[in-house]
Amino acid sequence: MKNIISRLVLCLLFLISIIGCKDPKNISISTNFEKLDDKPLHIGDKLPLEFNTQDGIIDSYSIKLNGRTYDKNNITLEESNAKLGINYIILTINYNGKYKKKIDATFTVFPREKEKILKYKLIQEFPHNPELFTQGFTYKDGWITESSGLYGKSLLVKYKLGSTSYSQSVKIDPKFFAEGFATLNGKLYLLTWREKKGFIYNVSDFKLQKEFNYPGTLFEGWGATTIGDEMVISDGSSELKFYDKDFNLKKSISVIGYETIYSRINELEYANGYIYANVFDEPIILVIDPNTGIVVAKADFSELVKLNKSNEEAVLNGISYVSGNVFLITGKLWSKIYKVEFTVQ
Repeated sequence: MKNIISRLVLCLLFLISIIGCKDPKNISISTNFEKLDDKPLHIGDKLPLEFNTQDGIIDSYSIKLNGRTYDKNNITLEESNAKLGINYIILTINYNGKYKKKIDATFTVFPREKEKILKYKLIQEFPHNPELFTQGFTYKDGWITESSGLYGKSLLVKYKLGSTSYSQSVKIDPKFFAEGFATLNGKLYLLTWREKKGFIYNVSDFKLQKEFNYPGTLFEGWGATTIGDEMVISDGSSELKFYDKDFNLKKSISVIGYETIYSRINELEYANGYIYANVFDEPIILVIDPNTGIVVAKADFSELVKLNKSNEEAVLNGISYVSGNVFLITGKLWSKIYKVEFTVQ
């Protein structure tokens, strides 16, 4: 009998020691925060937050979503509290009478509307010099202005649509890889890829006016276009950056669709109130709302890419506005330029 009592006492003391050693300051809290991006969340959805603890008592909690505080776990994602792209939450838990713990996380919010299908009708074909590694590509009054990349081969050229010889051309220093360009106030702003330097030419005669260094907000040069008195530039990321003529950053937007944040945004063209954009090494053209970054429509040029895919570098790149819903389309090292008419389905 004494042995049984002794064992019971020892067990009781052991349990008391375990309970007594537990620090009430430190409790484990499990959440589903790491799974918030497992399923796309859209504007209008309820934010599915879950959290609990097995070794403490939660007295109260608050949730801060993008700086706005809630005291209940019943949050609907709306334009007033959420933003397209990355969002931030902080969960503050008050527990065990006097202790507090914070847990933070990020998640992505997508638009509520799916991208529309942008269909195209092939109207006409024109020859394109297959030696041009197309970067920037614009059309005006029957003339094409085009920048061509690659180290040691970069060019800025102008030619009549339908011709493969140039009326004007400028060779770029071999140490620079020419990229896209934008025109503003009679000047042509030519980007380079990784050299963080650009060149300003007269639009009329390609006379070099000056060189400029990239601001710290621009990491690489890819595509460019003009909206009003601002230049819109892509840098290979999912962001489009808006600059004035002195390269002061005015704003940036993330290019985002119904379930996709699009990265590697390349050549750009502004027309009809939207930005039309190539995506590097993808057979698609996006139609982007410049106010929000939302992709409102997407065109699939897989068939034209197959016809022109002479090698791995011969990707779709080059879109220029003609009139109405008519555009010119080409690609790097392509032998043709295509005139197409878009319709939204």
